[in-house]
Amino acid sequence: MERERKEKALLVGIAKSSRKRWDEADRLEELALLVTTAGAEVFEKVLQIREKIDPKFFIGKGKALEIRDIVKQFDIDLVVFDTELTPSQVNNLEKIIGVKVLDRTEVIMDIFAQHARTSEAKIQVELAQLMYRLPRLTGKGLALSRLGGGIGTRGPGEKKLEVDRRRILDRIHFLKQRLKVIERSRAVQRKKRQSVFKVSLVGYTNAGKSSIMNYLTKAKVKVEDKLFATLDATTRILYLPEFPYRVLLSDTVGFIEDLPPGLVASFNATLGVVKEADLLLHVIDITCERLDEKIQIVEDVLDGLVVREKPLIRVFNKIDMLLDRTMIERLKERYENSVFVSALTGENMDLLVNSIKEKLEGLIPNSVQE
Repeated sequence: MERERKEKALLVGIAKSSRKRWDEADRLEELALLVTTAGAEVFEKVLQIREKIDPKFFIGKGKALEIRDIVKQFDIDLVVFDTELTPSQVNNLEKIIGVKVLDRTEVIMDIFAQHARTSEAKIQVELAQLMYRLPRLTGKGLALSRLGGGIGTRGPGEKKLEVDRRRILDRIHFLKQRLKVIERSRAVQRKKRQSVFKVSLVGYTNAGKSSIMNYLTKAKVKVEDKLFATLDATTRILYLPEFPYRVLLSDTVGFIEDLPPGLVASFNATLGVVKEADLLLHVIDITCERLDEKIQIVEDVLDGLVVREKPLIRVFNKIDMLLDRTMIERLKERYENSVFVSALTGENMDLLVNSIKEKLEGLIPNSVQE
């Protein structure tokens, strides 16, 4: 049987100066992984140096015409921009280029739609999609051009694009009420678990949180080299040697640069495990580019969730892939409360277990009623 042809994508990014081009090149690499995860094939990346954004065409009409020629020559199906575009910019670009135009936010939403498994995650994704697309439903144009399939059309919210604004608003209200019911149910469950310690894994997407979870709890959480493989919070019992209380370890959705605010808001119930946690494990891929920046992105999200004051251990993962181990000493000086491990080989995982135990022992008088 003939395999279905993947959509072919051209990626476009803008750097405000030559000095910033390498940062944008790294963002385009991440966008490529996002687009691949969403199911398309990345044909090429275009990086433009441009000090000011063109309000009408984002990249300017001349560059849009250049991209149109590339699209025609190489039979490209969609163009993906690294930054969120306005509805008018999308419409203007689609008129010139002649194929579907998406931005980073839509690709992320598409991946979330594909990976939602539980009814809660599906509700949250649909709500985020509808909130994002509502101001973009301007009669013809974007809404109707997206009904042909592929990236940007998938997910629980897809069929709702054909209905009018009032019905969409009604649907959003209904979904919010459903999430409130789920949250109340969770609150009841939380009361029953007050004498249990809760530890939550957080971190940039693809940092290895699920691998850490599997090693510590002998769970069988799906581990994939894809972004956002985990959407629903997964919770397992964590056994700590000679620790007298039950401990629950939860894995959560990975954070990312420019994670759409609507998705953070919609995933409030899922991220609730972070708010409830007694201890956070911030998992960091020690081999990633722009390491400090990505640590800061996660910490900014934690700020938004108002959980930065919680006890936290930074878990630098994937040390088995380091060529230069002197980097570990440098990071130890910069980041306190850090452990350096490999979830793949098990190296130093005993140190992580001991660190978790020590942190929780320090919380016993305040958090646990005997």
